[in-house]
Amino acid sequence: MGDLRALTTLKVDETAIVKAVANESALQNIHLVDLKLNVQGPAEDEVYAMYPILIKNIRRGNTILRIDNDTEETEFALGRKGLEKFFDLRYEFISPEQRFEDEKLPVEHHMQKNYIMAGPLRAIKEGHSVEVLKTLKANGENVQVSWN
Repeated sequence: MGDLRALTTLKVDETAIVKAVANESALQNIHLVDLKLNVQGPAEDEVYAMYPILIKNIRRGNTILRIDNDTEETEFALGRKGLEKFFDLRYEFISPEQRFEDEKLPVEHHMQKNYIMAGPLRAIKEGHSVEVLKTLKANGENVQVSWN
């Protein structure tokens, strides 16, 4: 999404789903606008799954600079880009008994499965190998998994 101003007021189905909190900075004409989804808990995963544009554009840790010029229109610039949203890999996505039964998944879980599995499946199809590692992690602890 190229229009940073639009991110500060993003709506889906006429509902404001982005919370923009403006804070003053040390520079007089610059405000720091922190963006986050206006939902919490399990609903957050549902919203991200159903609206993939949010995964790339509304991240934890996003900060947009609002530059208030006296002579020109207000400008917006990206100040900090947070980490992209990631979803838990549910057992039913990969279990031998259930992995091909997508029609039994709730639509938001199907969207999450597609988001998680598309990259690795594309790599396998192109002849690359994919290594899967199992880790022990308590809920709330940060973990990042990547492949190349």
